[in-house]
Amino acid sequence: MSLILDIVKPEKRTHRGGRGRTAALAAGVAAVTALGALAAAGPVTVPPSTRYHLVSDQGVSSAVASQSGITGGALFGGTFSLVNEESNLGRKLAVVRIYLFIGDNFPGSKYAGALAAGSTALVSLDSAKFSYASIAAGEHDAAIEKFLTQVNQAAIAYNLPAIYFTFQHEPDSDHHRFLGTPAQFVQAWDHVHALAQSMHLDWNDGGRVHWVFILIHNTYSNGRVALFWPGASEVDLVAADGYNSGGCRAASAGGKVVEATPSGLFNPLLNFAANHGHIPVFIAEWGSDTIPAGAQPTFIQQMQAYVTAHPTIVAASYWNLKQATCDYQINSNPASVSALATMGQSAAMQGHITG
Repeated sequence: MSLILDIVKPEKRTHRGGRGRTAALAAGVAAVTALGALAAAGPVTVPPSTRYHLVSDQGVSSAVASQSGITGGALFGGTFSLVNEESNLGRKLAVVRIYLFIGDNFPGSKYAGALAAGSTALVSLDSAKFSYASIAAGEHDAAIEKFLTQVNQAAIAYNLPAIYFTFQHEPDSDHHRFLGTPAQFVQAWDHVHALAQSMHLDWNDGGRVHWVFILIHNTYSNGRVALFWPGASEVDLVAADGYNSGGCRAASAGGKVVEATPSGLFNPLLNFAANHGHIPVFIAEWGSDTIPAGAQPTFIQQMQAYVTAHPTIVAASYWNLKQATCDYQINSNPASVSALATMGQSAAMQGHITG
């Protein structure tokens, strides 16, 4: 059974107003600041006495719908490359995963067609070079405000009740350490969120933007999630990226294959969501390599069962791309296309956005 550390105590969700933060959130930031040095030093040791057992997520559908803007099941989605497979999947993607950077425009000519066809987006606004400190200091406000405005305007223009937004997905990745410490990430998130608030772009203040907090899956289980957590008053959905990569990684290293399971990857995320007031969950990236033979369609079938069993999961986005030695693409694998089509057409994946 998966266990997680919960340093920041569960917070009562409130409607956002102004730039101030609640006392609970202030306490959470203090904890983040105190632990910042530990994050730079390496993994946090999690004392057994502070860990949590998996908490049931049953019976919370009304709260989930209110915060997520999603009803009728989970949104079925994927990376933009999966749009070309919609005819083979027998349906359009309800949500398309989009990755952009400070200075980019949204949606741009590349993604406008998907939105016009009725898909919403989970879009990242990441930093390729600007430090968290400079973002928190307001040095890039003009570009960030422009982007946030474009996201909200796109939702209106394409009749989308909601678009899902994250600032700096996977801040816990080693690739993003050069941007600053976890405490500085929290300060930058807080600043970007305050900008959206000041323009009344949030879903509960006249806008259509929902905030998604995205970490790598194992950060929810190793105790480091508390270092990056902005607080429940600034997050509408919590999310993780996780993959069944044991086969391709073992093959490249000549080692033993250890396949992942959905519960092993995502139970810690569900734990965290449950212990923070049953926050809705978004599986922002998921996928499986093709090693060993049959692993990919099998994992897709397991994910269908997993999402069906957990109603706090309101969206799941397949990462249909290749990275290094791991190929998660389904395009040339008929069994995988069939499995993903079955998942996409299942009752559990018929979610739609209401805003």
